[in-house]
Amino acid sequence: METSEKRTSAREDGMPPRPDAALLRRATDWMLRLEADPDNRALRRELDAWLDADDEHRGAWRRVRGAWELIGEAPSEPDLWPADPSPPVAARRYPPMARLVGSALAACLLLAVLPAAWRYWQADYRTPVGDTLALTLSDGSQVVLGADSALATDFSDDRRRVRLLEGEAFFEVAADRRPFLVQAGDMQARDIGTAFNVRADDQGYAVAVSDGEVAVRYREDEHRLLAGDQLALTRDGAARRYRLPPDRVATWRQGRLFVQDRTLADLAATLERYAPGYILIADGDLAARRVTGSYDLTDIDAALGAMVQPHGGRVLRITPLLRIVL
Repeated sequence: METSEKRTSAREDGMPPRPDAALLRRATDWMLRLEADPDNRALRRELDAWLDADDEHRGAWRRVRGAWELIGEAPSEPDLWPADPSPPVAARRYPPMARLVGSALAACLLLAVLPAAWRYWQADYRTPVGDTLALTLSDGSQVVLGADSALATDFSDDRRRVRLLEGEAFFEVAADRRPFLVQAGDMQARDIGTAFNVRADDQGYAVAVSDGEVAVRYREDEHRLLAGDQLALTRDGAARRYRLPPDRVATWRQGRLFVQDRTLADLAATLERYAPGYILIADGDLAARRVTGSYDLTDIDAALGAMVQPHGGRVLRITPLLRIVL
């Protein structure tokens, strides 16, 4: 039989072992039972006994509790519960799943509905979660607007400017004497006869070129990109440059997400544009892990699972609107 010393040893990469899926489901079940009956002292004693039985039980409990705290639903710690408390004051109770669904809906309202309302007033073109849009601008340029994205145009006699307000877009620029500029926040990409992709999100910006040349200006720096070049820019000003096959640029148009050296936190935000709901990563170390690979955007649960599995992560789908990565 495996010893407790083996169970609590560090992984080869120096990090503590992650609980397996069965333990995470068991810890989630304990959390739901406490949500349903928070004043049940016998239930808390049973939980204490389960936690004391194995360090892995405590590890699973900490991860699940951390996820619950992110949505403000964690009950008080059982270790702090008085041994012989006075009778609790009667409190209004809600079924655990109803409360959790309410939290998920509140998160969706704050993180989706309000930004969508802001984009509505500024955008000329917009897409809902899960849908893309192919369009032709007035100059003949072709654009594919990614899921949950918004674009505004500003053409004049001497310039062509579009603003990517949110999300992602692929541009095939028509020949014209006027320069073609893509603005995303304080990042500007200037076309020099090309086809290229631009992404803008909370993490920063990214530009990838499939044909021709693009000049990217960010703050005080300017970068020249050729076919196969990809530039990732963070909000704090850092820049990372990569090479990729030109035919891998904007594979999301074919339902695939090709990823190079992006964090799981960044990818969770991207996946939220392709499926309704919210993805919570309860472990900060896991959220910072970097990923390279190709994933199927038509199956978000499988894609998310494939992203986190090599790093020891597990995905719990709590409701259709809430996925938690532990």
